[in-house]
Amino acid sequence: MTKTMKLALALAVAATSLLAVGVGSAAAHGGGGHHGKTSTSALVTAAAKELGVTRATLKQAIVDSATARVDEAVDDGDLEADDADEYKAEAEDNLSFAYSISRTKTVAANLGITTAKLNDGFEAARKSLAVARIDAAVKAGDLDESEAADKKAELDDADIPGYKPTGGNPFGDVGLGGRGGHGHGR
Repeated sequence: MTKTMKLALALAVAATSLLAVGVGSAAAHGGGGHHGKTSTSALVTAAAKELGVTRATLKQAIVDSATARVDEAVDDGDLEADDADEYKAEAEDNLSFAYSISRTKTVAANLGITTAKLNDGFEAARKSLAVARIDAAVKAGDLDESEAADKKAELDDADIPGYKPTGGNPFGDVGLGGRGGHGHGR
């Protein structure tokens, strides 16, 4: 396996781990004892709604981008052609893997939109998921209304990442106790 594909695989593992960070870590920051995760699947579902496309359409755009990236790696000599089918199958079967190796510009092109619109849709999706976690914490009695209002105000001030987060914790604690180091990954 070449260093490019090793890096892609490492990024896939890291992205999956980071996306799994959710309300569970919020408990350590006063966010309550929920153990819920924000999965890639939930993010894609929410982003599809924000972008005004079906989940299936967005998922296919991501998978197609991942497949194109595998093809590029073969063309560049960074991946053996014999291994390409395995990576493509993994992208088809594992949305987290496909998301992690996809490229923002390719996903946007596959949808016929700008990268800015794709990033805005994912930013809005991340925010709506965070608000839903805050509301669930209130409903469960883990936050009172005042704490929830404070967390939502933090969320309004946060720099929420777009399609591909860069640096720091890209998702889990936005608005739930963490506010630093987020970028749009544009």
